[in-house]
Amino acid sequence: MTLVMNALEMKLKALPDHPGVYLMLAGDGKILYVGKAISLRKRVRSYFSGRPDRAKTALLLTRVRDVEVILAGSEVEALLLENNLIKKHRPPFNVELKDDKNYPYVRLDRSQTFPRFEVVRRRRADGARYFGPFPAAGALRTTLGLLNKHFRLRRCRGARFANRVRPCLNHQMNLCAAPCCQKVTPVEYRRLISSAALILGGRGRPVLKSLERRMHKAAEELDFEAAAGLRDALADLRQVLKTQAIDAGRDEDLDVLGVASRTDGASALYLLTVRRGNVVGGRPFSFFEYGGRREELSGAFLQRHYGDSEEGKPPPVIIVSELDEATDALESWLGRIRGGRVQLLVPSRGRRLQLLHLAQKNAKDYLVRQAAAEDFPGQALRELAKVCNLKALPKVIEGVDISNLQEDCVVASLVCFRAGQASKSDYRHYRLDDVALDDFARMAEVIRRRFSGENCRPQPDLLLLDGGRPQLEAVTRVLRELDIEVPLVAVAKGRAEDGRKDRQVPDRFYQPGRKDALVLSVRSPGARLLQQVRDEAHRFAINYHRLVRKRERDTVLVEIEGIGKKRALRLLQVFGSVEKIISATPEELVEKAGLPFPLARKVCDFLRYHG
Repeated sequence: MTLVMNALEMKLKALPDHPGVYLMLAGDGKILYVGKAISLRKRVRSYFSGRPDRAKTALLLTRVRDVEVILAGSEVEALLLENNLIKKHRPPFNVELKDDKNYPYVRLDRSQTFPRFEVVRRRRADGARYFGPFPAAGALRTTLGLLNKHFRLRRCRGARFANRVRPCLNHQMNLCAAPCCQKVTPVEYRRLISSAALILGGRGRPVLKSLERRMHKAAEELDFEAAAGLRDALADLRQVLKTQAIDAGRDEDLDVLGVASRTDGASALYLLTVRRGNVVGGRPFSFFEYGGRREELSGAFLQRHYGDSEEGKPPPVIIVSELDEATDALESWLGRIRGGRVQLLVPSRGRRLQLLHLAQKNAKDYLVRQAAAEDFPGQALRELAKVCNLKALPKVIEGVDISNLQEDCVVASLVCFRAGQASKSDYRHYRLDDVALDDFARMAEVIRRRFSGENCRPQPDLLLLDGGRPQLEAVTRVLRELDIEVPLVAVAKGRAEDGRKDRQVPDRFYQPGRKDALVLSVRSPGARLLQQVRDEAHRFAINYHRLVRKRERDTVLVEIEGIGKKRALRLLQVFGSVEKIISATPEELVEKAGLPFPLARKVCDFLRYHG
């Protein structure tokens, strides 16, 4: 190790004072980080002198065993080379563009005679126009619904639109202009969808003014029905613009980057998209492993973001919180992509500074929510310990569920969560075909098997039962018989007033000795964890039930002489179940499954004999 570090120190002393790219390497030669610099000597040496300003940078330096440099002719060449190397090698400590989800875009293909708005998850270089991204998918659906309604745009997809011979119900309800049946000319339809596109792009003021003029004209002509319709349309479309966009004060296009960091080195960036003076989009990006310098994060993000052709061209102005030595090179490179000048600015006052503060606030809020999500198990366990009056945190939670189909092939599942996470190696399943015909007895039998025997596992800190008070009482009696004390909770699905299960009604959680249900709010961490355990137990039981039934069906068929696995599979594919094969005639087996008639008769005789 000492020889390696001495060799690295010698290499650092010999670095050239020249623009280029540097690669930080691990002991096995793996590239950990790629960076660019106007002066390789000053930049690379700065990493190894003084104390790193970020925890991730300190972690990076503990793994660096070698540094390689590549000289470039200029700062822009260094930037291009850095981009290529990052795309090729994907170093773990560089910026990896990952937001939490693919936010939806709205696609409009103007090459079609009668185009429609499509919601897509990826932006492609296909010549179509894209709006977004839109962080709130629900608000986007509401917006598109209102635009389609008031501008009477087509909603059906290509095949249905091309083959329709008469207008659909939407046209009869005056919600579609019926371009499929030539009820509107291409020119008139283009005018309608262009107006809708202006509103979707945050530039709907001219459209609203036009609608206002039409409303006043209709009122003057005493066409009060048309005026009332235009009045309602104006109210809806004003609400669309209000919820979709925030006034940025100027009629300009720009992007705003807000950056926030945590003490553990994790960083987040929030990108606000401003078009024609309105904030029309915003989304967060997380950088939990970024090991570069803090002031370089915005530039590194812009390189990756606009280096992807799917993200489109950069706007003429990009607001950032700070500039670094590579700003000129980055502006030049962004200008090449845009085909015009691009400025990176740090505002000192005015509306632009307010937008930067808004982006930074969103970035900080995103980091706080991420930290809360990371601590979800801890929050949930602490809440359950308090609500259930437990002496300690329920670090081990087991859940039990029963699965059966018309009293046939009864199985049960037992799942285990450790520290709030599923521990699949501790899952168990049980066959209960011979147990009495009610779920309470079956639940009691599972608990008896779980806590009896010589190879009994350590007891859980909390046991969750899928059911209500009857299951809870049955299990309580079994545990009392076995002289075992385990905290119990039963979860009962929400039911409507008529007794039917209703997803809109919250689940209820019960404990022995308590008259009322536990006080757990619907979206609280504790309730969510218990629901996860319940749902996982249900999933595991259902999967085992299906596996058992499949094995039994296959076993029955292959017991027939002349029926192997392939013919058994063919029969099940054609008829769907053994029951339907039993009810079929030999002639049907010959016609549908291609069996020889003697074998078909043998299959029918065998299955009917065995019921």
